[in-house]
Amino acid sequence: MKKKTYLILLLFVITALAGCSGFVQHEKHVEKKAGEAKKEAAAKTENTVVWAVRENTRVSKENIHKTNELLAKKGYDLAIKVKKLKTDRTYEKQEIYHDALEKAVKSGEVDVAYVDVCYETAQGEMAQYLQSGLFYPLNKWLHSKEGKAVYKLYDKEVWKGNSVSGKNYVFPNEIYYDVPEVVIAFRKDHVSQKLIKSWDGSWGDLFRIMERVRLGKNDMMVTGYPMMDFFEGRVKKRKYMIDDDIVYNIQDQTVHQPFELEEFYEYLSFLHKCYQKGYVIHGMDDGTTTQDELQHQERGEYAMAWTAEECLKPSDHVFVRRPVCVRGILGEGTAISAYSDKKEKALELMKILRTDDEIANTLIWGEQDAKKLLDEDGYVKDSVERISDRSAFGLNDGIFQQKEEGITPVKNMREYRNKWIHYSPRTTSHMLGFWPDYSSFYEELTEYQKVLKESVDCFQEKDFEKAYQEAAERVANTWKPVGKKVQKQITEWKQ
Repeated sequence: MKKKTYLILLLFVITALAGCSGFVQHEKHVEKKAGEAKKEAAAKTENTVVWAVRENTRVSKENIHKTNELLAKKGYDLAIKVKKLKTDRTYEKQEIYHDALEKAVKSGEVDVAYVDVCYETAQGEMAQYLQSGLFYPLNKWLHSKEGKAVYKLYDKEVWKGNSVSGKNYVFPNEIYYDVPEVVIAFRKDHVSQKLIKSWDGSWGDLFRIMERVRLGKNDMMVTGYPMMDFFEGRVKKRKYMIDDDIVYNIQDQTVHQPFELEEFYEYLSFLHKCYQKGYVIHGMDDGTTTQDELQHQERGEYAMAWTAEECLKPSDHVFVRRPVCVRGILGEGTAISAYSDKKEKALELMKILRTDDEIANTLIWGEQDAKKLLDEDGYVKDSVERISDRSAFGLNDGIFQQKEEGITPVKNMREYRNKWIHYSPRTTSHMLGFWPDYSSFYEELTEYQKVLKESVDCFQEKDFEKAYQEAAERVANTWKPVGKKVQKQITEWKQ
């Protein structure tokens, strides 16, 4: 009996010990799994590049997920995470987004940043913001073994045109590119090749051509509206460029207001003659097109057009262009946080997105396979909706293109960009890298702009000479303090 009791107790002890051993092993297994998960999460955090954008930016979470999967599949040890920051949706107070971005950068929350569009007359403020210490200067990396692949994607003048004090803080936004702008478009069935080729590029000579064009009963001479930017006419080498209604002589680095330039007088004199004849029916830069004009355009009942090239059929027109000139754009770029401890990963991501088109297309379109995305004409199907905002990511050149609002883009944007930059007449601006700071005279600038806008349509007055002289005097009075201060900034910048 005692022996039986002893055996029962022994069995109980063995069972209990076995249970304890199993429990301990289970606990160790759970702890091991938790440790592995923790390490995996830490690794993901270490390799995840956080990208700051405006809170109203359209971003597809599914596209981000697919992009991260593709990055891993291709052997890249990194991933993307988007962080939306508070912003001004009406684009009036840039400091709302910039303050939120500054806080996120300094706290180490973000690694990459969309720096925002450069608000109107805010170039100087954007320049100061970029060189405030928040963002990592890219120059050294761009000329390194890793960075050269990105540097060579864009012309040297493009890099110079988005620099501040010789330093590049942002990658160019590919939405913007420079092409030789169309000064005027001639309809082939209204204006002979002989007449077109005879144009010497001046406005006075264009009026001569207009007078020789035979219009049909329902024809208009010219559709669209005149633009102040083109006052120089078609020239072999450009001399002027307009920003914020300030005329920059891009050759001798001086500033002017339009009415003090002989070229502007000749332009308005030409417009006056056209207005008197009924050839021009719009004011300067009025941005409108009447229903009647649209109907004339549809029927091809016009001889010439100011309208942008993408709105006209190339096969029906001869586009007369002026030389391409890189303007330089400071806003809407992508910057690397100077406070990030993942700068190398962030820079690697920038390189990947601009050199691996499969990954770029996955981020923007959610798909890399052309067969699934493209129609027979080689463009993205109309049924495909672009959810992710390409501008916020700065991507356009390597992604598939989609027709939008009647505009047909070219299929290969890199080829298109390089075609105009490298294989067309070109004028180099000696103002690249200069960003005026209007903060101390913003009210004076806006007053000048207001008076200028009210004065440029003096070509519509019957007594043009008198109207021009009066307009020139009004503009000159408001321009003087503005011109003096901007010219001083240019002098300091040159030093």
